[in-house]
Amino acid sequence: MIPNRWISHLIMAIILLSGTLLASSYRVVDLTEVKTHYNAHDALFIDARDAEVYAQGTILRALNVPLKRFKRMKKWLPVRMDAPILLFGDGVNATHPVRLAERCARAGYTHVMVYRKGFPEWKQHALPIMAIPKPCRCDGHPYTPQGKPVTVAGAKLYLSHEDESQIDARWMIPLINNSTIPAGVQLVDVRPTKQYAAGHLKGAISVPYDPEKQAMDIHRLPKGKAILLYCKHGSISADAYASLPDAVAERVKVLEADLKCGEQGCGVQGN
Repeated sequence: MIPNRWISHLIMAIILLSGTLLASSYRVVDLTEVKTHYNAHDALFIDARDAEVYAQGTILRALNVPLKRFKRMKKWLPVRMDAPILLFGDGVNATHPVRLAERCARAGYTHVMVYRKGFPEWKQHALPIMAIPKPCRCDGHPYTPQGKPVTVAGAKLYLSHEDESQIDARWMIPLINNSTIPAGVQLVDVRPTKQYAAGHLKGAISVPYDPEKQAMDIHRLPKGKAILLYCKHGSISADAYASLPDAVAERVKVLEADLKCGEQGCGVQGN
């Protein structure tokens, strides 16, 4: 029979050990070590910022895995759990690299590093960078979606050329703000019920996403319609989409945009 005091000591030791493991789930590295890994080509560099920011400039050869898309993009991570992964963002105040490092550690990766000063310091030292050129948006002509529309549950929609789980936000935003969204499309607000009640897009219904359970009540989604998920900025919607079974997800898209509410109601704008 083990004495009760021994059991108490054992439980305390387990708690302390768990805390130590959690705290050491990643290691902070400085510019000198980052350059060493870069020159040796021995670590996967991951930019944790949003895709549009990444496109404007990032460390050469870095992969873009935004925090809100981790579930969908973790298939691009190394097969080996001991492979070095180096995450960075927009500087010491950026939280996404740290949160992404924690997710990588929970996924089983054992060699995770965070470059806290991130891309600003790298760029300041004139180190190798890359950027994705974008077409000029200042020619005064109306926006024309790229590619052909796709049919989603009977509705013809234009999708993002970067991510087919997302709607083409530049095309959809004016339609939402002018209350002219295509027939057969249902806006779904995935924020908590109280936030929905405080203000939501015209015609939207509330189906909150539970981040703890990583699920939403799919039975509340209207059948026979294309579903367009939205939240405050797009990150919760992306997680909600990732939680859906394939049979439901095939008629669901995500709106990555900023929700703005005021005295005149709510609208959306590009983020």
